[in-house]
Amino acid sequence: MSFPSITHHITSLNHWLFPQSCFLCGGISTKVVCTACLADLPFSDTACQHCGKPSEEDVKECDQCRQAPPPYTHTQSVFSYAYPINTLIRAAKFHHDLAALNLLGNLMAQFLAIEPRPDILVPVPLHRQRLRERGYNQSLELAKRITKMTGIPLENKACKRIINTHAQTSLATAQERQDNLTGAFQLTRYKSDWQHIVLIDDVMTTGSTVTELAIVFKEAGIERVDVWCCARR
Repeated sequence: MSFPSITHHITSLNHWLFPQSCFLCGGISTKVVCTACLADLPFSDTACQHCGKPSEEDVKECDQCRQAPPPYTHTQSVFSYAYPINTLIRAAKFHHDLAALNLLGNLMAQFLAIEPRPDILVPVPLHRQRLRERGYNQSLELAKRITKMTGIPLENKACKRIINTHAQTSLATAQERQDNLTGAFQLTRYKSDWQHIVLIDDVMTTGSTVTELAIVFKEAGIERVDVWCCARR
């Protein structure tokens, strides 16, 4: 890690540990995000209740979900994938900014509706090679913050990614994304009292990843699978 990167990382941690200024605008604030910046965040207001796709109208389900419902029941996305949330997610995901990741996890826990309360939280897993490269699983780190603030149990060993798939962002179509993930996940731990689980992810685009995971868990007999993500494209 270069000297500028180390300096940036330490600065970010100082903002998190000793919040004397707003993490986003740098203005004086006793909170990590000041009231003005919090009000300006791109909260997801109207969306399909099944897939979380943003909608200009307050509809229960989009046309696509009405015609072909996904294997998961309900999706909550706290934010739309827009500035500054997209910048924070990229910093957390690709630039080792754990302070940004902690902030996003806390915001998710603060604004998610947790009723009906699930039995367990399951972060979307990374392949072991991708995990070695990145150093941490961003979905797991988000889930840890949510667990800490809500008390909902976290299970990081419920499933694993057995195929090191191409990055979803490198694929152009929804069909390519779905084909890329076919057979990529394997259930590794299951308890009979898990009847309602929630998958935790950072960004949801076409829903291909959570669709494949939901299929795996539904085939194991879990009655309800929901999705909580930080941002929806």
